[in-house]
Amino acid sequence: MSSLIRKGLLLFICFSLVLLSSCGFKDIDKRIFVLAIGIDLTENKEKPYKVTLKLAIPSGTLKGGQGGEKYTYVTKESETLAKALRILKTHVDKEMDFGHASIIILGKSVIEKDLADVMDLLIRRRDIQMISWVGVGEPSAESVVKTEPPSEMAVSFAFANFFSDNGVESAYIVSTFLFDLRRRMFESGLDPILPIVRANKKKTKLMVNESIITPKNNNNITLSSNETKLYNILANRANKIDINVKKNKMSFTVALEKSKVKYKIITSQNSQPIIKMKIKTTGIIEESNEELSPTLLKKYSKLVNQKTKKDALQLLSRFQDENVDPLGLGLRYKATRLHTKDTYKEWTKIYPNIKFDVTVKTSLKSTGTVE
Repeated sequence: MSSLIRKGLLLFICFSLVLLSSCGFKDIDKRIFVLAIGIDLTENKEKPYKVTLKLAIPSGTLKGGQGGEKYTYVTKESETLAKALRILKTHVDKEMDFGHASIIILGKSVIEKDLADVMDLLIRRRDIQMISWVGVGEPSAESVVKTEPPSEMAVSFAFANFFSDNGVESAYIVSTFLFDLRRRMFESGLDPILPIVRANKKKTKLMVNESIITPKNNNNITLSSNETKLYNILANRANKIDINVKKNKMSFTVALEKSKVKYKIITSQNSQPIIKMKIKTTGIIEESNEELSPTLLKKYSKLVNQKTKKDALQLLSRFQDENVDPLGLGLRYKATRLHTKDTYKEWTKIYPNIKFDVTVKTSLKSTGTVE
């Protein structure tokens, strides 16, 4: 009896194996990896979208083993983004893998006219990573994606080095993930901010030191290098900050190693709403046009405080005048109020008239000189 059960069980297992579907895995030599996606808008109404893909060529497939080009590019114009990606699959002899697409570059026309529709595709596709970085390309997304700096190696992707903090560490660079961009687009009280990636005409150099704010009303605001740095300070994102101070004929530059920002939104019925912001920084003096005395560090710290406070107030006032909120002040207001009804409407009335009270405390460790 037991032998019959065993035979029956064996037949059942064999029959079940016949019904199993085959594995969808493809060998690496049958795949080509997409590293960057560029999206532009064209002037052709029938084919408004232009998609450019940067594809990595595995070293084993290069001619001669190690020589040849490291990347190849494919571009397609189409009436929809989905169709453009489908057609681009027919332009290469391998299956496109979007799992390594760590950067998405959008043309400036995209964020001015059609950002919501483009985001819809990027969010829906399951093979595009939500942790991809998003940036704005100038003069176009295609030119930025096709740029190959001489320092870019086969095992080192230039865009990842800019935004991951594993390569470049700069207070002038804003990093925005795809999931964070989507959150900022739909969350009230918080506006999207994206880095601007510029390419030179020869397509051999990338520059990332400015940013652009893209609020819901499409009133895009470009921040200069200095404003981008200040934004990173106020958003607690800054790393290795430089502050240039001028007083009469004296001029010196301070390298701030750490910065921390805290603020409270204070409202009452009988007084003007106010945001009290405290900025704490530490650093050293790394450059000066004259000899500085270590005994006067407190004096130099006060000068840094005045300079930082002035610049911070100017940037906060610009945000207020332009009615943009990349710092999420409105989101903080909603989160710190007990009632939940119409809190954002209250904020839209308060924000244009709110007062900023900024306090800066800088601790300079040394003048940077060696005696």
